[in-house]
Amino acid sequence: MSEAGRRARAALPAVAVLVLATGATLGLSTLLGFAPLPPAWRLALTLVVALLLALAAADEVRAALTGWEGAAAAEWGAHRRPRRSLVTGDITQPHKTEKRRPSWVRLSASVAVALVLAALLWVPRVPVHDVALKATSFLFGYAAFALPVLPLLLAWPLPRLPREPWPWRILLVPVADRRLWRGAELANLGTATLQFVRERALTRATGIVVAVLGLLHLVRGNPDIMDGGASRAGGLLGFLVAEPLAAVLSPAGAIALLGGVLGVAAAVTAASVGRAWGIVTGYATLAVAVVLPLGAVGAGHWYGFEYYLRTENGHVVVVAGLSPTHRQAVHDTKLSVEGLSPSLRQLFADGLPVADYADGDRIAQALAAPATAAADSYAGGEFDLKAGECFDWIGGSSQLRYVAQCNAAHVGEVTFVGHLPFTVDPGAKAVDTATRAMCEQSYGDYLGVPFGQSFLPLEKPLLPPGLDEAWRAKPVIACWLGSVGPWPLKGTRTVAALQQKAAWGPAGGCKIEVPDALRITAEQPNVRCIAPGPEQRLSVPGAGFNIDLEFAAIGKSAGGARIGAGCYDGANLANGYSFEVTADGIIEIYKHAGDQHPKVAASAKPKNAGPPTTASTPLQVTCKPTGDGGVELTAYSTGNRKATFVDKQNPFTSLSPRLVLANAGTGGVVMTAMIFSATRL
Repeated sequence: MSEAGRRARAALPAVAVLVLATGATLGLSTLLGFAPLPPAWRLALTLVVALLLALAAADEVRAALTGWEGAAAAEWGAHRRPRRSLVTGDITQPHKTEKRRPSWVRLSASVAVALVLAALLWVPRVPVHDVALKATSFLFGYAAFALPVLPLLLAWPLPRLPREPWPWRILLVPVADRRLWRGAELANLGTATLQFVRERALTRATGIVVAVLGLLHLVRGNPDIMDGGASRAGGLLGFLVAEPLAAVLSPAGAIALLGGVLGVAAAVTAASVGRAWGIVTGYATLAVAVVLPLGAVGAGHWYGFEYYLRTENGHVVVVAGLSPTHRQAVHDTKLSVEGLSPSLRQLFADGLPVADYADGDRIAQALAAPATAAADSYAGGEFDLKAGECFDWIGGSSQLRYVAQCNAAHVGEVTFVGHLPFTVDPGAKAVDTATRAMCEQSYGDYLGVPFGQSFLPLEKPLLPPGLDEAWRAKPVIACWLGSVGPWPLKGTRTVAALQQKAAWGPAGGCKIEVPDALRITAEQPNVRCIAPGPEQRLSVPGAGFNIDLEFAAIGKSAGGARIGAGCYDGANLANGYSFEVTADGIIEIYKHAGDQHPKVAASAKPKNAGPPTTASTPLQVTCKPTGDGGVELTAYSTGNRKATFVDKQNPFTSLSPRLVLANAGTGGVVMTAMIFSATRL
């Protein structure tokens, strides 16, 4: 056989092991869903790289296989027919195993290092355990837990090909000889380094470790370094190994190539063990070196993740990942984002930790539909509260003492009592946000108007006493609204009220005071005061409102001031409709579009009713959408006053109820509203 033929035949074992292992890993990873099958050109590139690595490792693989065959021939004995070598084609000559015992120094050092690492990484009581585990996890990921075992692998030396030692003295040339490196020295250093890396990465246990770190990074979803996700995969080293390969070969190609490297490194290591300790030990080593790492890596694709409730494509989903920003797998809870309250959306946007997919489904359903988690009563120290009950304080707002009648004076009204769906403590921030979210979700069930479509704010929810000190599973919470008068709010569809706790937020030139009644002062002439002001941007698309009002007399000095109410676009109070009572008692309806304020309708003069300058003025206003896309505007008052108009020309259909004081001529005009109540139609 020619020399070229011999060299090609000698390289066949390495090519067979590495290329076949690469192909097998690619097929297995695709079948198990670790990564999608790459394009054909990347698949071909992966196999070419595997072939080149096989050629680079050919000498080490040939030597290991020859030694394995010799050890096997020695164990066959004389009664077995000699076999022909797969590498050289010659009859295999038996040779004795080379059991190289470690020196006491090497053995002692290996055991000592293993014990130190075990103490640092496996014993939580060690003072620096947390720091050591965090540092090693950053570098090696989950493989940090196996670090104490690795020094033991160095205790028994394995056979290796003769080679020159790594020329470390060349690094000292600028210091020792006070000159720069020569080209030949740099070439020698580079060649020796490549040979060292080749041997360690392809034919030693080091190659198994490097391959496992890269595989952990890839099968666990390519986590990021900065958010801590890589610490739960292959660490920084796994990131540096896997990311360049994935960028060039695709994730599937990188998995396949690293699987091939693991296979050839395991085969050579097992062959070296078999030569030194017998072929049975070699086979056992091969099984452990292949099955254990691949099994751990494969399990890492499905287990050991954190789970978060998030939103994606309009649905609430459970995301499995290694950090709040990492995504390995997504489970759809079948829950739409539509109809979720702002706090609940924010809670899911931030990522709510859950135990698993089933726990995520349960928690999401409970938060979105609080009625499914309702409780009979809330126990608060010396009192119990039920949904629908009203209560009052004794001794200031810090001591809730007794239940009160809703048709009498009271502080608040309980809208919901139920369980937080958490069995383990998710953290104070998550508890507060989830509690708020459940109160917002149940708001509409109680009041009749969804949260965010009313000026009535939710008060701070009531949590079980001592929950911040001792967690209990599924704690009971209570949600409540502040009182707006001596009547219950349940089912009233109240959108605005005189005693609402929301800020009135007047615009410039206006002042609002809320003692027993609401006082709006136009401090400057020719201003239009709207309350609530621009701070409250409530605007409900397609909604209609009924507004009941009564104003005290504004006085004869008010000049041409007009009082009333309006339905305005909360996003831009320059747009909307107003119902204004003039000094002579006529109700006028205006449409406001930017700086345009045309009067669109007016009532007759009042009969047997005083003007607003000298008498109180009751007023009932309705603004509601029509079936043909318009807006119907109606205002009533005493004295047979009625004004009505249907706007079909570019109507404003996203509205909210407001009070209006349109001042003219003089400043300091005061409008006092004794009744202001708006309900959703």
